[in-house]
Amino acid sequence: MRLSFLFTVLFSVILISTQALADKIYTVKKGDSLYNISKKFKTKVEAISEANKLGSSKLSPGTELIIPSKEARKEDAAEINVLPSINTKADNTKDTEKIKEIINAPEPQRSKLKEFLVFIAQQTIGIPYRFGSNTFLATDCSGYVQNVFSLLGINIPRSAREQFHFGEAVDKGDLSIGDLVFFRTYASFPSHVGIYLGNNLFIHASTLGKKVTIDSLAMPYFVKRFIGAKRLPGLDEVSAGDFQESLETAIR
Repeated sequence: MRLSFLFTVLFSVILISTQALADKIYTVKKGDSLYNISKKFKTKVEAISEANKLGSSKLSPGTELIIPSKEARKEDAAEINVLPSINTKADNTKDTEKIKEIINAPEPQRSKLKEFLVFIAQQTIGIPYRFGSNTFLATDCSGYVQNVFSLLGINIPRSAREQFHFGEAVDKGDLSIGDLVFFRTYASFPSHVGIYLGNNLFIHASTLGKKVTIDSLAMPYFVKRFIGAKRLPGLDEVSAGDFQESLETAIR
């Protein structure tokens, strides 16, 4: 009995100390609003919305919300300057150079997929980031990934958290063009996703850059937050004709 009691106390202490460093869970009460909750926890409305993939500001009593940890927010704020700005002509030139790197990197087994994804990269760089959107006019990270693969007739879940549990796990050293790469950013679960393009580069709707861009997995920000990759089922079965049709659809 005493042993059981001690175990319960020890478990509680560990749980409390872990939660102090991790995300908090808040149960919505009657009369709560995102604004009031953000003030209570000294965070931003956008951070709570992003962490919970909220489609609107309406909240129902009893709903459990993830409140991103202060430590995670501090790290993100401190490392924003690690990411290059993508709002200048010079940066657009950098993106063009990165696309050239992808084109020049040989990967014969997936040459058609490579051709398609490079084309999509060329056409979509600069699309504004907007949480909750999934169009080619404005998009969040998982919406962008979902839309790109829908052009190939491959349906995947909507959120990064769900996409992380879809497909076959791939080691970082075995990444191939078209694989999905995942990161933990503001939350303890997979909260950001991009598409690997080869040459250690990936394209994504960047929360920090506020638009679709290409970045390197070797950047310290992404090295620190990388948590895994997945290979989507059905990609290897897509024929050259399917890619051509997808390219024509994308152009239209």
